Amino acid sequence: MEILSEKEKKVLSGLYELSRATVWDLSKEVGINRTTLYPILEKLLERGLVSKLSVEGHTVYEPILYKDFKRWISRERKKAKDAANDLLRWVDAQEKNSAPALLSDFKYFEGHGGVEALYADSWRENKGKIIYCITDYKAALTTMGDFFNNEYFPDRVSRGVCVKNLVPESALGRSELKRKKELLREVKFIDIFEDLGIEVNIYDDKISIVAYDKKLPSGVLIKNAKIAEALRKIFEYLWRENKRS
Repeated sequence: MEILSEKEKKVLSGLYELSRATVWDLSKEVGINRTTLYPILEKLLERGLVSKLSVEGHTVYEPILYKDFKRWISRERKKAKDAANDLLRWVDAQEKNSAPALLSDFKYFEGHGGVEALYADSWRENKGKIIYCITDYKAALTTMGDFFNNEYFPDRVSRGVCVKNLVPESALGRSELKRKKELLREVKFIDIFEDLGIEVNIYDDKISIVAYDKKLPSGVLIKNAKIAEALRKIFEYLWRENKRS
């Protein structure tokens, strides 16, 4: 934060050089025209850094003593510190009282490369280190090929991001239970999501939805704390009520 502008410091420097001066003499000393100089001097007068007096019928200006200037700087430093602390307290109060945001950040991803980038967000930008996931497992593996086993699972596991996964029961799904520790994944079976052809991932304040079209898969990423919290509660209810694992 700038306490004094460069021009104000230049004017004060000129006054310390001259001890006291008329506007005319000061203008010549510092190279600032009188029209510009008057408002600068008025501001310095208001802040107590310059005095104005009459000498032999002329108005002259002189700066405060150096020791008084140092005391002034100390007062300004304290005022700035107090103001900063007040602002920090205000920000903390806003944070504590803030409700989940209603505004959404919405992004669209298309094609295999786009969907892979969408999946990367779930481990790269996941502060909570957990994903609540509803998956049409067969559609996912059929559409994305080796992407999950070769890229996504290793990347996610290496970052310590865990998954709670609701999937339709199938021989494929059952076979994946053998890898649940390796993949940091808990699995429960629920048939209502069979053949939907999508996956829903809920993490932090985000929801990603992937549509598994073999030719052109696509997905959306919605960042909205209120929607994410609501879907997380729905997921947790389904997880509690479902005993099949």
